[in-house]
Amino acid sequence: MAAPDRGRPVGDDEADAAFAPLLRHSCIALAVSGGADSTALLLLVASWRARRPDGPEIHILTVDHELRRESAAEARGVAALAGRLGLPCRILAWSGPKPASNRQAGARAARQALLVTAARELGAEALVLAHHLDDQAETFLIRLARGSGVYGLAAMDGIAVWQDGEGGLPLPVLRPLLAFAKERLVATCRAAGVSWCEDPSNDDVAYTRTRMRGLMPQLAGEGLDAETLGRTAGRLARAAAALDELVEQTLVRHAAFHPAGPVRVAVADLARLPREVLLRLLARLLQMTGGEAYPPRLERLERLAGRLAGGPSVQSTLAGVVARRRGETLFFWRESGRGGIAPLAARGPGRYVFDRRFELVLPVGVSGEVAALGPLAASPFPRSAIADWPVAAFNAAPLLRLRDDAAYCPGLAGSPPPGVRLARLTGEESLWRRELVSNPFDRDEI
Repeated sequence: MAAPDRGRPVGDDEADAAFAPLLRHSCIALAVSGGADSTALLLLVASWRARRPDGPEIHILTVDHELRRESAAEARGVAALAGRLGLPCRILAWSGPKPASNRQAGARAARQALLVTAARELGAEALVLAHHLDDQAETFLIRLARGSGVYGLAAMDGIAVWQDGEGGLPLPVLRPLLAFAKERLVATCRAAGVSWCEDPSNDDVAYTRTRMRGLMPQLAGEGLDAETLGRTAGRLARAAAALDELVEQTLVRHAAFHPAGPVRVAVADLARLPREVLLRLLARLLQMTGGEAYPPRLERLERLAGRLAGGPSVQSTLAGVVARRRGETLFFWRESGRGGIAPLAARGPGRYVFDRRFELVLPVGVSGEVAALGPLAASPFPRSAIADWPVAAFNAAPLLRLRDDAAYCPGLAGSPPPGVRLARLTGEESLWRRELVSNPFDRDEI
């Protein structure tokens, strides 16, 4: 039986508590598709902002995917509702050819790119999405069916980070409605007398999420409702956080991070770790070294761990990273790949990201390009600069060249010019990777 309050609109006190984190930002953008979930988000945020004169500046973003005849009218409907609520709205069109297969994934990637770019242009410090409790429960079931471990089953957090392209900085993505069931969001729209649109693809059983959604009523009858699944996912998130603490301690104590990118750690320091911690640590090292947003699947991590334990001279590649065992030391470095690594051209002042791994900061009037170093023999740095690291580990290191042709690579030689910074991503960006490892919601059908 459904929870007693599932049909009750979200109250002002509940909204005030859910949206309190938004007060940390001076400007935010809301992604509104026109469905019941995001329409309720728009209504609730508009009402909350009216009660909070100290609240942030708010912009509404809606995407016309141009996949259905109705999409343009739906986008205009969102803009009209936003206007009635006193909020500016920008319609973003996904123009051009559409993928012939896996259209949901293509639409999701296009939507993300359009939203992040527009949010940045508007000066938004965060993007707000309408994911809710039922999304959380469906994701748990999808991951359970795929045999996920602790991290795959852990609950989504209220914050993630998206990145807008190779040279873009991560943008915080907030999910303030995760505690609310979809029925309550629908009830919120009905109480306000506001209609919403329905995307027929949400009922297409070709998609895993739709099929899991169809199972929810039957599971609820056995006690596995969205609230129960959400609580279970939350408990697993706490377990994942505890494992993460052990991983962090291991990295701080035993991993050596070269400023140019590669990492090394002693086999003996990993051999004593519990299996689950070891796998999580490998996932973290692969992401920190390769810059991928998502970790490999659990079974691939397990195979990598087995190969690296197989002997004193082993090499394997996974997630864009070369993992090499040399005696009793493991080395990890970014693989250049067949297509190479795209260079980054930048002009200051500003902050840029190279290959999702390094942050470049340039002062006013300074411009330059960051590219992969390539073979050390062809670089301006001597072989002695890398000490006992493998030579190949620096092929993907970031080489900065400025207008005067001065060359700089972190940790190899020299110092950056005044006001210039080129360093591995840390701080908020590491939070981005941690959250995405444990909460891979954004790559499933939404």
